Amino acid sequence: MSTPTTVAGKAVGFHYVLTVQTRSGEQLTVSSVATFDPAYFSRSQAYQEIRAIAADELGHGDFTVLFFSLEPDAF
Repeated sequence: MSTPTTVAGKAVGFHYVLTVQTRSGEQLTVSSVATFDPAYFSRSQAYQEIRAIAADELGHGDFTVLFFSLEPDAF
């Protein structure tokens, strides 16, 4: 997906959840931890990368996004 990110010497990961629905009613949720370098990736670019993951799993990109969350993977 992307290369590891560092900020002030610490690796940064982002947990994402994306739920989509096709016209036929099929739903898919993808969830994982990805690394994006904030110096090179915006939130919208990360969204496009994650949306592409869902499209790959479905075999097409003809769907509506029902839910999207992208948060730092840290407490």
